[in-house]
Amino acid sequence: MKSHTFQHTTISIIRFWVSSIALLALTLVSCEKTSDIGYIIRPDDDDIVVYTDSFHLDTRTVKAESLYSETEKLVLGVYSDNIFGAYKADFLTEFRYVKGLTFPEGAKSDSLYIVMYYRSFFGDSSAVQEASAYLLDKKSLDFSANYKSDIDVSEFCSMERLLGKTVYTAYDVTIPAEIREKGSFCDAVRIKLPSEIATEMIENTEIYESQEAFVNCIRGAYVTNTYGNQVVLNIDSVNLELFYNYMPNPDKDSLVYRKVIFPANKETTEVIRVERLNSFPYEKDDSVECISSPAGSFVEFDLPLERIYNRFKQSGAILNGNIVNVNHFSLVMEPALFDEYDESARMTYPISFVLIAKKDVDKFFTQSLYPAPGIDTMLGVYAYNNSGQYTFGNGGSFIESVMAKAALMSELERKAYFDSLNPFQVIPISGSTDIAGTGAVIRHMFYPFGVRVRSGCNRISPMRLVLTYTAL
Repeated sequence: MKSHTFQHTTISIIRFWVSSIALLALTLVSCEKTSDIGYIIRPDDDDIVVYTDSFHLDTRTVKAESLYSETEKLVLGVYSDNIFGAYKADFLTEFRYVKGLTFPEGAKSDSLYIVMYYRSFFGDSSAVQEASAYLLDKKSLDFSANYKSDIDVSEFCSMERLLGKTVYTAYDVTIPAEIREKGSFCDAVRIKLPSEIATEMIENTEIYESQEAFVNCIRGAYVTNTYGNQVVLNIDSVNLELFYNYMPNPDKDSLVYRKVIFPANKETTEVIRVERLNSFPYEKDDSVECISSPAGSFVEFDLPLERIYNRFKQSGAILNGNIVNVNHFSLVMEPALFDEYDESARMTYPISFVLIAKKDVDKFFTQSLYPAPGIDTMLGVYAYNNSGQYTFGNGGSFIESVMAKAALMSELERKAYFDSLNPFQVIPISGSTDIAGTGAVIRHMFYPFGVRVRSGCNRISPMRLVLTYTAL
């Protein structure tokens, strides 16, 4: 059900000092009936006027479709949540060759492992899991391809060549506390691979002439959970690790043991696959929306651009095609808190989001850059703050640009233009900034997160867009 409410407050900025101004605004909200109350204080002359308008949004929860799968960290596991549903996350990866690698005379392989290192996990620390690795025996991953989270594993892996499997718990109680307390410590899951592959990697050094030659020996692996649930590993790095030994001087010396690491890194292809194990939509009432990862759900809404345009025109902010500054833009979104025990508390709240036009989602996450070159629509990052809200506040220039273009159009052209920009989506993200802090790499969030937020028709605090702008 739609809610088309705005709160209107006008504050005058006069040329001399004003000791105090009192302002009161009250907004009544429901899914079926809305009411507007506002107070206006105007100057007696032609001073600049500052307007603040609040627009409640018609929100909806939508299923996350296939997501661009490039990420900083891989995930592995199965998890089921009463609120946000069940899913399975696993991955396909290849490994990087070591250029020109040679071995000492008489070197012999000891063992070969796929090793997954992690510092964090979500779920039951003592739940027994089984991870299995299968050879990518059909075709290689393409480094230039933009793979999605619904990748068809059968195109790359027949599931007939099991490389190995292992049983583990996310928290290994056999590791002493003094070891864990070291800053360099990482938990690890190790899957032992067949000895014949290890032997070939020692004896056939031609595979270290190029990456192409290396993948002809071992194309890569599909790693998946084959037993257990309620645990998801947040994997920092994955390596193929070859252990070997040799004797420098057979007459005098003892065996020397060495290790070579073939990493899965930025020069190789890693693809997260997410399979949702339950139906959609979630059961919820109209007062809340659900946001969850990995590949769970987003919040979607149409920006009320026609209503914003009309308010600008009424206030004089649009005059002869000229737009006065939008001083502040904020989308206010609050987690829904419940008096009784809240099952959603089992999931950690997402920290950051991006607000973006649905039509630009694939293009943006393919580039993974913020600010995003070539994307003209509004884009911004949310952060959870101490007030208990997610707030977004850097879309003022976007609104100015849209309203300026709309002011030169006919009514029919303007409606078509506004429709072409909508809908917008709120998407959970992970990311990092560069050293200078001037740019960021932003990717889809694949770690388990979930939050129920107040919808656009929530009676306590609806999701809303707040604009502050000036007019003469």
